[in-house]
Amino acid sequence: MAKMYEAAGVAALHVDVGCYDAWYKAITTCYNKEGHQLFAARAVKKAVSIPVITQGKLFDPVKAEAVLEDGDADIVGLGHQMLTDPYWPQKVKEGRYYDIVPCIGCNECMYTSRNGQYRHCAVNPLCYHEKDYPLIPAETPKKVLVIGGGPGGMMAAITAASRGHDVTLWEKETYLGGNMVAAGAPDFKIDVKHYGTYLVQQIHRSGVKVVFNKTATPEEVLKGGFDAVILAAGSRNLIPRIKGIDSPNVITANEAMCGKLMTGKVLVIGGGLVGMEAALQFDETAEKVTVVEAADAILKTLEENLNNTQALNAMIESSRIDIVTSACVTEISDGYVLYEKDGKTEKVECDTVVVAAGYRPNNEMDDALWDKFDFYRNIVPEKAPGKIVQVVHAGFHAGRLV
Repeated sequence: MAKMYEAAGVAALHVDVGCYDAWYKAITTCYNKEGHQLFAARAVKKAVSIPVITQGKLFDPVKAEAVLEDGDADIVGLGHQMLTDPYWPQKVKEGRYYDIVPCIGCNECMYTSRNGQYRHCAVNPLCYHEKDYPLIPAETPKKVLVIGGGPGGMMAAITAASRGHDVTLWEKETYLGGNMVAAGAPDFKIDVKHYGTYLVQQIHRSGVKVVFNKTATPEEVLKGGFDAVILAAGSRNLIPRIKGIDSPNVITANEAMCGKLMTGKVLVIGGGLVGMEAALQFDETAEKVTVVEAADAILKTLEENLNNTQALNAMIESSRIDIVTSACVTEISDGYVLYEKDGKTEKVECDTVVVAAGYRPNNEMDDALWDKFDFYRNIVPEKAPGKIVQVVHAGFHAGRLV
């Protein structure tokens, strides 16, 4: 077909792959590998002499340039990345690679528009609102405290600092990123990790004062002399009431994904997005992975674009994970777990139990702080954990309005 098009006088070929049944191959997701469509461009390039355009997660300038230097294609097309950062070409020309906002492949840009909402980008709050939300220098610089160093807190701090405010960020851990660190830990979610790295770099370039190992209390916040406070404390793991849940062989999904190499037999409690992504990560090294989900299907509450769901389900189908639905874990012991399904008690051998049963918002300080400052915003989502699009946009607007 490519040869026929060339003979007919076509000037160039934009080579794409996939179809609606495999939409995730055509429209890049967070689960696709970089350059996942290059194989098709290479094949067509060998068959024709007219320019070949390729696409598919090639927004890393170094890798995009390598495609051209290696002769795999003549032009690299960027779609979603240009929504994320329309100044990508300018920043590349100037060598400011560190300043490029990376696309995370979440496809919120498509999900919102397909649901009848205005199109936007999860990590670029100004996408489609370039003139609606100007960042105006503060008339009177304020002493601002941001509580929490997740993506929402970092975006709030960066935005407020860019307007001339004196910003301090308190983070209870020894690192920035919050739950996004765990979300970006698997190899197949490296786009999220790249975005976390970008935010951390921007924090340190912005002049924001970061205080680690700092657990905020209402008393300390109130005596800190701040003019404005932005509560971005995120969420914590929801621990279900199960016999043996405090056993030493039980850890949370966040803990497991952020550092522990899983071996032996692993059982995951919860088949939502976090539980299934954790299970996929463990499946790479563990002997056996079992997921026990109380609902009648995994990913029951998942809210994302169809191509992302297709990609995730394709990974699950090709894995070795055992999935048990409509079942509730009743007891955790040393070496095994008991669960009930259809009125019967079943036993599963396991070495490690990973809890991925949801999250609870850290909103405890809201009542004590909301009316004590000239400016106060609580950007912790009521439904935890918040999606990146929710917390990043909320953080941006808090920093814009302070």
